[in-house]
Amino acid sequence: MGARRAAEDAGGNACLGALWPADLTFLLHAACDRMAVDLDRAAVEIGLNDVRDWLVLAVLDDGQSRTQLELSRLVCVDKTTLISVLDRLERLELVKRTVDPSDRRVRIPQITAAGRRIYAKFATARDAAEARALDGVSADDRATLMAVLSRIADRTSAAQPVG
Repeated sequence: MGARRAAEDAGGNACLGALWPADLTFLLHAACDRMAVDLDRAAVEIGLNDVRDWLVLAVLDDGQSRTQLELSRLVCVDKTTLISVLDRLERLELVKRTVDPSDRRVRIPQITAAGRRIYAKFATARDAAEARALDGVSADDRATLMAVLSRIADRTSAAQPVG
């Protein structure tokens, strides 16, 4: 598993101290850490390295042809890290890389049938982790949370006023 350790493994939410719950950055970081730790464990259980492997498979599963650079931007992983993720997934025969016909220097990663099977298996683990994280949160609050996070994550709307 990656280098992540859950905040609870290190003694609860003490790392957030007085900032909890008033600081959005810390709250998002803590929520992301909680999900990443759970998903890293699930990834290891099915033979992946960590959640980044699944994120790459998830983006590739839509069937669109993307360069490695485009893929790195979509999964929010720097291109150097992405190369090591793709190398690992290629060794596992979960992805293959082809040469872009318009530029031989560019590689186009594609998911394989085995990659689709792992993607589907991990999606079940992801759903369970999300259910645990959102246990006790109403359906309306979940919908609001998803809408707000989508707006935050949508980089194209970042400069637009909320309204």
